[in-house]
Amino acid sequence: MNQERLRYLLKRAGLSLFSLWVVATALFFAFRLLPGDPTTSVIAPQMSASARAELASQYGLNEPLSVQYLLYMENLLTGNLGVSFQFNQPVSSLIVPKLVNTLALTATAVILAYLIGSLVGAYLASRRDTSVDIYGTAVVLMMYAAPVFWTGLLAIMVFSFRLDWVPSGGIHSVTFVADSFWGGYLSVDFLHHLVLPLVVTTLYFLSVPALTMRNNMIDTLDEDFIQLSRAAGLSDFSILYRHAARNALLPVLHYAAVSLGFAFGGSVVIETVFSWPGLGQMMFNATLAQDFPLAQSTFFLLAAIIIFMNFLADALSVYVDPRTSATE
Repeated sequence: MNQERLRYLLKRAGLSLFSLWVVATALFFAFRLLPGDPTTSVIAPQMSASARAELASQYGLNEPLSVQYLLYMENLLTGNLGVSFQFNQPVSSLIVPKLVNTLALTATAVILAYLIGSLVGAYLASRRDTSVDIYGTAVVLMMYAAPVFWTGLLAIMVFSFRLDWVPSGGIHSVTFVADSFWGGYLSVDFLHHLVLPLVVTTLYFLSVPALTMRNNMIDTLDEDFIQLSRAAGLSDFSILYRHAARNALLPVLHYAAVSLGFAFGGSVVIETVFSWPGLGQMMFNATLAQDFPLAQSTFFLLAAIIIFMNFLADALSVYVDPRTSATE
């Protein structure tokens, strides 16, 4: 790695850390500006004054705002996310299983979307200016324009309520009992519940890689080395997938990292529609309950994932296109 690339990556890393600090600070003050009293979720009205004071001290609710902020930042740096107001449990123990649920749905959907979308885009480019290309591109654009909550509700109405093929929500049946933590994710019952939200989420994210790959492929197919490959007698399949697709795929990888980050950030919508117990749904419920430690930690984790994936996309772009570091 040359010094120019290293300086570029260090600059991006510094900006990422600064963004994390801004997000953490904004979350701290934003939740404390919400209307209502968060102590009501911790302190019952019938408690004695001494008991209420002791409990408020335990959660740091009676400290000045500046002290609360310093404790909050110290806890973030040490990995101590605090104790949930609602559940009276360590926040980290509540977040981990929800993070796995979100990964199982969101990460899988984005990976499938970019695998399938890249193939769809390459095929559309190979049939450019034909009816297949025109109608296929139109369908992909419609998939992108349709709100994911609307397609999710429509899918539930058709495939769950009308056809009764798959469950309408949740992660397991009420009667399901897992023999282990990971056994629950490897069960047929889990896969049965995963099918519908996975298909809806995959179709939503498929449009970006499909359109990006199509446009890149069209530009690549006009390059001189493609014409030379045709003159050399290579088959259309070899030209399309071994030469053109390989070059057109590189920018798609950049968008994949960005899409994965924003998919986590937008997980609250799809998880709410399908009652999927992930980070997005936990964040939504904790915000309504004014559970500061849980809501702040969930928001911060999702923001950190987005920032990290953007940094990863920047790092990939340095190797995909070395000119990137030179323009900064």
